[in-house]
Amino acid sequence: MAVYVTGDIHGSLQIHRLSHKAWPEGRELCRDDFVIILGDFGLLFYNNPTPDERYWLKWLNNKPWTTLFVDGNHENHTMLNELPAISFMGGTAGKVSKNIYHLKRGEIYTLCEKKFFTFGGAVSIDKHLRIEGASWWREEVATYAEMDYGLGNLEKHQYNVDYILAHTAPMEIIQLYCLRCLNNMKIDIPDPTTGYLDQVCKTTSFEGFYCGHWHDDWSYGKYNILWNRIMRVI
Repeated sequence: MAVYVTGDIHGSLQIHRLSHKAWPEGRELCRDDFVIILGDFGLLFYNNPTPDERYWLKWLNNKPWTTLFVDGNHENHTMLNELPAISFMGGTAGKVSKNIYHLKRGEIYTLCEKKFFTFGGAVSIDKHLRIEGASWWREEVATYAEMDYGLGNLEKHQYNVDYILAHTAPMEIIQLYCLRCLNNMKIDIPDPTTGYLDQVCKTTSFEGFYCGHWHDDWSYGKYNILWNRIMRVI
């Protein structure tokens, strides 16, 4: 059993990194192995699913592993929230298909005997260019209820998990990333999710943090921002 994580695929735009040609290791996986997309899954994006979406969902469902994803900001959150909710690996997940599942905010799942806390979402810096309900959804930012639910689950586990999976990073890590990789560029868009993840990371014991969102591959200590990388966690 193995767990791999990778960054945003944005529907069909970046999904090719999971092809056997681009990632030969995938050929050796089985249903008990997991590949986790760290937000901006994007294959349930349009209110009326396109032939392109249906093709790639079938393509991904037929891969030998089980695909999981946290939600990003560029998602159709209405559609995600309408997925059938099922018991999955110790938490509740949205079932997309037989082999594809949405990992919900604030849940703790047990994969390969390790505990994963998941919390998706982030603020879209381009939302002023999008149309609400068609290409942007305000549910991209978590509610207080979702945040409280996550903290409650962490409390039940004595604030001790093995890994944290999110779409964006804690603000403390974003500031370090901007300092080291973006010539000290400042992030001026307030995002409640980053503040929440700051709180989670400061109060929780964990081995590794993994997120997408930043369209870059960068690691700092136990924090990992992924885009094209496919990193083995377990």
